[in-house]
Amino acid sequence: MLDITAASAQSEPEFAALVDAIAADPDRRAQLIELLREDHPFYRQRASTAIVRMRGWVLFALARTGVPDAALIFVLEELETGVDAYLVAAAARALRACHHPTDTLAPFVMRALTNIRYRDEPVSFESYGEYATSSTGTSPVRELLATLTWLGPLARGIVPELESLRAQVRGKLRIDIDRALQAIRSADRAAEAGPHPCCGSSNEPASTNSWAPDARRDCGPVESIVFEDHDGQPITFGQFFRGQPSIVAFFYTRCDNPMKCSLTVAKLARVQKLLEAHGLTDQMRTAAITYDPAFDIPERLRIYGQDRGVRLDANHRMLRAVDRNDVLDGYFELGVNFIKSLVNRHRIEAYILDAKGRIAVSFERIHWDEQQIVRRAIEVLYEKES
Repeated sequence: MLDITAASAQSEPEFAALVDAIAADPDRRAQLIELLREDHPFYRQRASTAIVRMRGWVLFALARTGVPDAALIFVLEELETGVDAYLVAAAARALRACHHPTDTLAPFVMRALTNIRYRDEPVSFESYGEYATSSTGTSPVRELLATLTWLGPLARGIVPELESLRAQVRGKLRIDIDRALQAIRSADRAAEAGPHPCCGSSNEPASTNSWAPDARRDCGPVESIVFEDHDGQPITFGQFFRGQPSIVAFFYTRCDNPMKCSLTVAKLARVQKLLEAHGLTDQMRTAAITYDPAFDIPERLRIYGQDRGVRLDANHRMLRAVDRNDVLDGYFELGVNFIKSLVNRHRIEAYILDAKGRIAVSFERIHWDEQQIVRRAIEVLYEKES
């Protein structure tokens, strides 16, 4: 692969040609997964609109070559949190190339359909960066409904939601929904004679990674990093994150995707309420750390948190790194990229730190369940010292 300087200097057509070459070579296709990582050098200093085109083309390449299990989480992430018509349409098409479809995929498609229906726009995959025409165009809603049809009996769990959506719409969209419902029900009746030949049922794809105590990285490189909290009070990483386990989420106040930062901080507020219900408010710390410390001054942090119900006190803080933000990014291996100081793409991510400030559990890409994160945090709280 190219080095960082060469990657960031490549033009979009050169990037598209590289993606096509990788897709055409079975021995190189695993590289497509790396190209979906937000922190990849190709996306440095690119405008958000360029990143949409570039990532969309990678997803479309997966739609042509197949989506291995390792790539599925990226596709589901786009379906769950995507608000751009091109990316959602590409993800819907890619999902139909999934190697091992299960009934857990249908809710992601339904959530995407609910989120994108008011942003439905014509898109084209005929060539890189091409605008849709009447002959070449598709749309995210069309692609999502086609994916529900493809899922067949595995989509029967979302039929009530799809029927509810049908009742709210008119015209061609209702006709398209009727077509999808008919296909799902027809396949469902056929499935009564036996299971779907290629699919089964499983738990929702995991979005967590855990490290045993003896495998966790020491927080020494970040221990002296200075934060400023929502009240403007300085505190180091070691002072706040050592001594008690912590739950940490990343966000920034300028995020324009309501399915990412705003929802993440609101979910952290719900985590705090669950900790209170378990009597753990003083035994477990929480922090929301901004990706954008230059812009997110204390007053902005405080207002943003208060507007979303976040508890703010000595054990529960909104934080910005005063210095060495790049070292902090490296410690958490954050999925974020920038154009100058502004975030141009980031993933959803939250972490549980043990009492030594080491990362014990990470939650990435798809939204974490508040009950689950509290359960895992309690496990970290009561684990044996290592």
